[in-house]
Amino acid sequence: MASYDSSSQSPSQSPLPKLQIAIVFLIQLTEPLAATVIYPFINPFVNSTGITGGNEKKTGYYAGIIESAFFLAECFTVMLWGMASDRFGRRPILLLGPLGLFIATLCFGLSTQYRELIIFRSIQGAFNGNIGVSKTILAELSDSTNIAQIFSLAPMIWCIGVIMGPSIGGVLADPEKQFPSTLGKISLLRDHPFFLPCAVVAFFALIFFLIALIGLKEVSGLQPSTSTLCSTVSSTSTLEDLESDQETVLASDSEDEEDSKVDAETPATLKLLLIPEVLFPIANYSLIALLDSSYTVLIPLTYTTSVAAGGLGLTPFHVGIILSVWGAANIPFPIFCIPRLINRFGARTINFVGVCSFLVGFGSLWGLSVLAGAVGYANWLVWALIPLQFLLSNTVGSMAYATAQIFVINGAPSKSALGATNGFCQASKTMARTIGPVLATSLFSLSKEHDLCGGYLVYTMFMLITFVCMRTTMCLPRELKNLR
Repeated sequence: MASYDSSSQSPSQSPLPKLQIAIVFLIQLTEPLAATVIYPFINPFVNSTGITGGNEKKTGYYAGIIESAFFLAECFTVMLWGMASDRFGRRPILLLGPLGLFIATLCFGLSTQYRELIIFRSIQGAFNGNIGVSKTILAELSDSTNIAQIFSLAPMIWCIGVIMGPSIGGVLADPEKQFPSTLGKISLLRDHPFFLPCAVVAFFALIFFLIALIGLKEVSGLQPSTSTLCSTVSSTSTLEDLESDQETVLASDSEDEEDSKVDAETPATLKLLLIPEVLFPIANYSLIALLDSSYTVLIPLTYTTSVAAGGLGLTPFHVGIILSVWGAANIPFPIFCIPRLINRFGARTINFVGVCSFLVGFGSLWGLSVLAGAVGYANWLVWALIPLQFLLSNTVGSMAYATAQIFVINGAPSKSALGATNGFCQASKTMARTIGPVLATSLFSLSKEHDLCGGYLVYTMFMLITFVCMRTTMCLPRELKNLR
């Protein structure tokens, strides 16, 4: 494969198959929608099953199991989906995701027992495990001239889903109380107060499935790997030139067929993926996922903890407004800025800067807590620093996600192993997302209860993990392979 320098801007960018990319992004949107819609109402939903026996102190434990079941199931199935897509094609495997999610989400909303919540939440995660296939399709729709533009949009899709999911869950849960004169009169919604937000997310999944069923094409049909004689042979003035050109093209086609045959016969086994070119990018991506999921949990936890206990003393309403405003304001950044930054400075440099932003993020949570504790409340200075925190950590941090996937694709040992590589990455990343929140909340409680490092040990630990992630960035290649 030829290589190119990612730090130099390509003189001519290949045209993007915009419709195909848009359809794939719609399917990717189902992951954050399904994952986050339950957050506003999961505690009362768990209590309604009777599993806690009326003891609300146990609610968090049981709710945490449900929240992690989604990502655990996704983790255990994602490689299987990737390998299946290598064998049966990307399109049929990808279509199963939103269709299965549609059914599982409806059943989750209709559940009345705790074990049913676990079962259907796990099924949601299992069908969402084919999200890695969507990234494989994006990789096969791109080349070295436009891959930065495509994958820089991935943080935006997640951001949109994180805004929409909790909003749907918070507004539409328990319609008997929220809309007593309209939706509250429907007996189904009175008997199942948390069904409506699940039904809306399920409806989105069904619509995305139908759009993909009609408009999504199999990727191999979009990008033929061999050239044809009529498209390659230029106009020649002599028969001798024509014969020479024909021999050259036939020889080239023969070589391409041999390469394709060898590539197709390469088994996409786990052993094949255990090479530095695959492991370092996946380690980088997984650590980014660990840091991001932990930071995402620590923001509301730190903000809503009382000042006396080492937090900022803000209300959940304040936190919701802050997260919504940031999410909406952050959407233009990956569209207009990240691709240009990657082309200008190179993918590895942008990844390194994005990872460094977590130092700012965890450090700012520490600093804001100290500042609020010094004055006894979240004063004007705290409020003034919060936007700066989100700008330098959350917004800049999105660059790490945008570039991490590029290096994973670049490290795939062959095209036939691309699905398995993405599946391996998605499994590792999902496991990191499962561990991160549990680790963060446990360290937070441990730090406060035992006054470790002044009550701020949790931030110190994650800053140390950030340094490890920065080290993995330095092991990434400076140049990317031609992805065609």
